[in-house]
Amino acid sequence: MTTTVTRRDLFKFGGLAALGVAGASTLAGCGQPKTVAEAAAEKGLADTGAAAGPAFLAPQEPITDFAETHEYDIVVVGAGESGLSAVHTALEAGARVACVQNINAAQTTGNMAASIDLTQTDEAAVQACVSFINWKSDYRSNRDLVNIWAHNSQEALAWWAEEAAKGGVESKPHDAVLYYNGYDIHLHANTYFHVEGNHNAAATVIAENLAAAGAEFFYNMPCVQLQSASGAVTGVICEDADGAHHLFTAAKGVILACGDYSSNTEMLEYYAPDTKGFSLFTDFRDGSALCAGMWAGAIMTPHTHTKMIHGEPAAVRLEMPFLFVDQEGNRFMDETCCRMGYMNNFARPYLAKAGFEDSTAAKFFSLVPANWEDYYADWKAESPYDISQYNGDNKVNPEKWISADTVEGLAEAMNAYAAENDWKLTNIDPKALADTVARYNELCAAGRDDDFGKASKYLVPIEGGPYYAIPRGSNKLPAILGGLVVNADHQCLNGEFEPIAGLYAVGNASGQFFGGVDYPMDIEGLSIGRAITSGYYTGKLVASL
Repeated sequence: MTTTVTRRDLFKFGGLAALGVAGASTLAGCGQPKTVAEAAAEKGLADTGAAAGPAFLAPQEPITDFAETHEYDIVVVGAGESGLSAVHTALEAGARVACVQNINAAQTTGNMAASIDLTQTDEAAVQACVSFINWKSDYRSNRDLVNIWAHNSQEALAWWAEEAAKGGVESKPHDAVLYYNGYDIHLHANTYFHVEGNHNAAATVIAENLAAAGAEFFYNMPCVQLQSASGAVTGVICEDADGAHHLFTAAKGVILACGDYSSNTEMLEYYAPDTKGFSLFTDFRDGSALCAGMWAGAIMTPHTHTKMIHGEPAAVRLEMPFLFVDQEGNRFMDETCCRMGYMNNFARPYLAKAGFEDSTAAKFFSLVPANWEDYYADWKAESPYDISQYNGDNKVNPEKWISADTVEGLAEAMNAYAAENDWKLTNIDPKALADTVARYNELCAAGRDDDFGKASKYLVPIEGGPYYAIPRGSNKLPAILGGLVVNADHQCLNGEFEPIAGLYAVGNASGQFFGGVDYPMDIEGLSIGRAITSGYYTGKLVASL
């Protein structure tokens, strides 16, 4: 049978469809997943003409039998940062709003949200920040979307902090200045590091406040399909705990604020295969509402999606390029790339060695001299985007590091730490570590790195004692930052890059705010700040229609 893969199909599948199922399977690192055609055949549905692609994109039989119908102006899918923000501005603008959530409560991730302080940052500096984010995203950002964050984030985050404070959850500010292209960009963040439950404590009280103000929340009511009529999305179809379907009509629009798909291994294998082997952060971000959007005609951001890999607590997050060694005590890289968000790219050989079944294989150690602080100010001034010893307002704590008076003793202490923390691959021979340090010190003395080519200014010997080893390496996947393609008004676009009437996406359900392989951590809290801002902006926009 001859099949045709259309341009719409290519965009819907994120660009891989044309490779055929063999190519998709190879990139996914899995066996032979079902294709769209096979999945459709199993359901007795017609082949849409897209022979390649995973089963989660298979056409669905329209659901038409409903236990109950609920009528609203706006239906928000998801009760996280972006969803709650959308509910707020839609409600404030006078709309009748429903929020459907696939679990039993409002839920967010993270404890810091970034904004631009427009009272101190002029327009040229704002645009420099937009350019900075585009640079850090491999020039794949949609500048319009970044501009929405840049010009609305201060207002949106001020609302979030004030609303949470009404329920007794106080934010602590974190202010910083980003220098780029000769401009000073003043950043302000809400932080909740000090609060038990962190950012989710704020979300809980905000959801309660919004419900008291008239928004209706439907928990344990996952979106399984969207209702469409004449090419426009007109409602959300949800499934309750008994398997019955409910229709939530949306006279003005549906806002997908469902987050990412980082709990769905099939979608990860297809859209972000380089996440294989890392630990999943949640089990409820299954991507089902994103699939519902694609079944309604929306397209997904092209591969590979930006991944956020975290895992290092503040006490050990010393991002300075001293000597890095793997779990056998061998140097393995040019340490200039030392930011937590990028280190996962050096972990794959070790994850593979563990059969992709042990995420602690991504861990390593940073060996640091006793006088490490002497270098911080100069290195930070020369490389402001690479050097850090902070996580929000929490400075690193050497008392939490591993230490010993000799290199050999340090090796023993490193093995003991690994055993206590269940790092299964760690096996450092004291002599081998001593040889690694001796070789590194020779390179430092020569001022030239014959092994990895690190800049001479970072060649600082590890000598004199006491010796420190810092356990590092991120192995947890909190989020994927690649959602449905939207325009400047956050309307979802179809395969012809035309807006789909009635359908919007915000937060991590939308792209392309980010675009690089890794989440840029140079503006801490940017992902959450963007989520709050996009929902805040879009709820107001849709309500005004």
